[in-house]
Amino acid sequence: MLQARVTVDRTPPSRRSDNHSDQVLLRVPGMEPASEPGQFKEPFRDEFVRFLKAVLQAFAGATPGYDHDHRSRWAYAFNPLPDGDQEKPVYATMAALRAPNFAALRVGVTEGGQVVVEVEYRKLVIPYITNDVEDPAEFPKIQKGLRRIIERFESMADLAPHRLFGRIASDPGYRELAERRLADTRPG
Repeated sequence: MLQARVTVDRTPPSRRSDNHSDQVLLRVPGMEPASEPGQFKEPFRDEFVRFLKAVLQAFAGATPGYDHDHRSRWAYAFNPLPDGDQEKPVYATMAALRAPNFAALRVGVTEGGQVVVEVEYRKLVIPYITNDVEDPAEFPKIQKGLRRIIERFESMADLAPHRLFGRIASDPGYRELAERRLADTRPG
């Protein structure tokens, strides 16, 4: 079982300091690695999305004013992509983190099975859709894209820079998941 430790700052952005934070230990079930190093019991996409959803839930639970929705009732009302489009998000699979100013960060999958992370603020949706999450060589690109989209959410949600992404990236569970994925790209 992988664990995530999310540190959340409960003070307003203008009055933050490092001594005003709480840590929440998050246990993510079903993420045990298989017996072979670098191999997972489930497709990597499912492991990755489950981890991100759990972190959003922990962050929302520990941060006043933030809400979590495991089925994304707050889905973007009008998506211009037609039904059946491989890049259209399946909103029923998405978890959402809603900021007090109604900025939303959603994580889920598309109809084509790709991972999608999107930010919505004032009816503007900025999506990040992976190229091929099952390809270990794509993982560095996925990490960069994830960082950019979460930084965009932090900006729109009036969070201090790197508050959410820094917690995800420094989390031992995420680092273990990333190290295993990167090990899959190494020969031998």
